[in-house]
Amino acid sequence: MKYVDLKALGKLAREIREKAGLNQAEAAARIGSTQSNVSSAERGKGTRYIRVALNIIEQIGGQHLEGPYYAVREKPQDYDVESNGS
Repeated sequence: MKYVDLKALGKLAREIREKAGLNQAEAAARIGSTQSNVSSAERGKGTRYIRVALNIIEQIGGQHLEGPYYAVREKPQDYDVESNGS
């Protein structure tokens, strides 16, 4: 399984929006959201904004992240795997 953290997902959404030449309000109008939600999604402010970031990536950028192969974690350190001494 591949993982992406919320900050990386938000950064990708922001890069796509900016490449499309849209401000946050314009992007929000295109995906049926609000400027505030786009801002929060781009800053990785919580799992409730994942769909907003994905909508920007998919609807504006024309890219598709395949699930369930991607799992989103709130913090990069959530990926650390502790050795059990084996």
